[in-house]
Amino acid sequence: MQGFKYPYKTMNPLNILQLDLRAPLIYRKDAALSPFAHSNLAEDSLFCFDIAPEQDLSIEPDETQYLGELLFAGTLALHPDTLPAPQSIELPQGTYMFAQVRELLDREGCIWMATEVQKEGLWQRFTLERRFYLRYLVEEGKTITQVFRPYRA
Repeated sequence: MQGFKYPYKTMNPLNILQLDLRAPLIYRKDAALSPFAHSNLAEDSLFCFDIAPEQDLSIEPDETQYLGELLFAGTLALHPDTLPAPQSIELPQGTYMFAQVRELLDREGCIWMATEVQKEGLWQRFTLERRFYLRYLVEEGKTITQVFRPYRA
């Protein structure tokens, strides 16, 4: 698959892939987390966003109007079996359009990445769900930004 270049700050290629997540990733709810205030991120943080209804199926979405409501936020649960249901959230098992870059992106960069994932999913004629997951994790001392967009073939 062709790599795209992030037009703002990075020269890292953006490869968009199809991902079959075989088991959910369980997180502890944390309403205090902010997706774009990077000073309070944990080593593995997950955010789930609704996408504005008029933007979710557009091949050329308006990036300034793209983000809907933040549905939930959390940090990876080290012992997910001990979490009571109301305190846990998850990145569910399923199929996703997926992309990542090996750096910490700002709001503009995350929206850009989500819209590129959307364009690829629509181009492949997938039925995309109207939400996306944004994940930040630290690997080998570097922050990685990931976008997951659920779909059905």
